Amino acid sequence: MARRLFLFALLTALVVACAVWLADRPGEVMVRWQGWRIDTSVPVAVAALVLVLAFGAWVIRLGSALLAAPGRWRDGRRAKRKEDGYRALSDGLAAISVGDANAAHKLAKRADRLLADHALTGLLSARAAEMSGDGAEAERRFETMLERPETAFIGLRGLMARAVAQGDRRAALDYAHRAFALNPSADGLAVDLFDLQARASLWIEAELTLAEAAKRGALSGEALDRRRALVFNERARAAEQSGDAAEGARLALAATQADSSLTDAATRAARLLQRLGKARKAAATLESAWKAAPHPALVTAWRALAPAELPLDRVKRLEKLVRANPDGIDGHLGLAEALLDAKLWGQARSHLEAAIAAGPTRQAHALLARLARDEKGDLAAATAWTAKPAAEDATWRCSACGTRPAEWSSACPSCGAIDTLAWK
Repeated sequence: MARRLFLFALLTALVVACAVWLADRPGEVMVRWQGWRIDTSVPVAVAALVLVLAFGAWVIRLGSALLAAPGRWRDGRRAKRKEDGYRALSDGLAAISVGDANAAHKLAKRADRLLADHALTGLLSARAAEMSGDGAEAERRFETMLERPETAFIGLRGLMARAVAQGDRRAALDYAHRAFALNPSADGLAVDLFDLQARASLWIEAELTLAEAAKRGALSGEALDRRRALVFNERARAAEQSGDAAEGARLALAATQADSSLTDAATRAARLLQRLGKARKAAATLESAWKAAPHPALVTAWRALAPAELPLDRVKRLEKLVRANPDGIDGHLGLAEALLDAKLWGQARSHLEAAIAAGPTRQAHALLARLARDEKGDLAAATAWTAKPAAEDATWRCSACGTRPAEWSSACPSCGAIDTLAWK
């Protein structure tokens, strides 16, 4: 404000100075043109010249404004269309978020018409098509988004999801690879790519994906360790099947170090270590696994370390394993069975009662029936125990489809989901 006042004062002073200067130096001006003659003073001539120049400038500005008017009108209309298009785009995405398929479809068409950029409006149009059940249109829209670098990643993820929904895992894997190359740090993409690679048994590629995801911070902690354990365990399985016990043992141990609760890796490591003559290391591996997650398979593997031992020796060895995690029901049941083999009825009964207190199961009732039959020959009591209601014994169960396979595997044998089998 102060600067403007200063400039105004300066300009006024200059005008006044010029006027005074002209007044102090009077003179005459004569103009002859086309038979006309004009006589006037210098100040009047200067004033007339200023007025003519000002009028000329105004005429030029008016002409420029009239010539630019159509362009400004077009620009204004284009800006209004773009504003309306972006509003339709945002409203359409909001309609998708609340599941309003009709509104999303209408707003997608409006955004398409106003913005005339299918790559930009592709996500809205594709989601609206999906909600309307038009899968072919959704795929076409996602493919259109691949034309622009700014929208290519979203298009690839959309196509990947469509391929998974249609069961085309080869195409889904290709889209996931391309999307991961564009943005390896994207939330959830590393897991999606890993699962697709695991389903295709591409375990080396899956390991590389985990390494890149860890470097980018897309996976860390238990989620990363668990998937590394799965990779090492599957590679150990392949090495064992090919007859390479040393490599299989190394990889199985790596799996247990990544996740000590992976029972399959622990039992495989123990089996291969025993084959290599490293029984002590095999036992230590099983103890660590038992401490992390007790499981009947660990008891079976522990027994297999000394298959020809006497029943009393087996009880002593099994007690050492169970002490690593004494509260697990599987430890009570495993010890009870070994004690029954050793004819130590009282101790067997104590462990079975502890197992029943934790929750009566068919296996516990079967062992109590055996106790009644072997200790006293009481067939009636044995029959009564087997007839008592009990919960089903724990089994492997897929959390995705509910299937109960006989053995654990990294992929559900029914639905193919990765790492969804839980012991319960």
